[in-house]
Amino acid sequence: MLEIFGGIDATQLSGITDYTWLQLYTELGNDLTKWDSAKRFTSWLGLAPGQNHSGKKKKNRRKKGHPKAGQIFRQIARSLIESKKIALGAFGRRIKGRRGPGVAIKAVARKLAVLYWRMMVKGLDYVEKGIQAYEERMKLQTQRWLQKKAKEMGYQLTPS
Repeated sequence: MLEIFGGIDATQLSGITDYTWLQLYTELGNDLTKWDSAKRFTSWLGLAPGQNHSGKKKKNRRKKGHPKAGQIFRQIARSLIESKKIALGAFGRRIKGRRGPGVAIKAVARKLAVLYWRMMVKGLDYVEKGIQAYEERMKLQTQRWLQKKAKEMGYQLTPS
């Protein structure tokens, strides 16, 4: 399998097994350069967020269909959200708590598809850092936001 993709191993990505990688290969092929950006790739898969609001009116656009590859990424995302030790799962659970399970599955699937495209086209490596690193990054982000808001309001935060 590695010979087909020039030595790139997509099973490094969380949730992608040999079987799902083979399914993606049959749907997408080994040349993902036909999509010139990850945004276009995720849009084609049906994983890009919709922009159906224009002021007060909602645009009801007819969907073009759902490629099988997009469904494969959604299936992988469902299993990742249930996992307890993977950072993408923690991301999905965070979104699920705020926006619901459908949005969370689509967000995780989109993130996974972008990582897959970058790995196959750009040759970037992926290393799973785990849930602890993700939670620390979220904590640091929250601290920065609190400091910024306190400064805007004229307060100064001191750690306890």
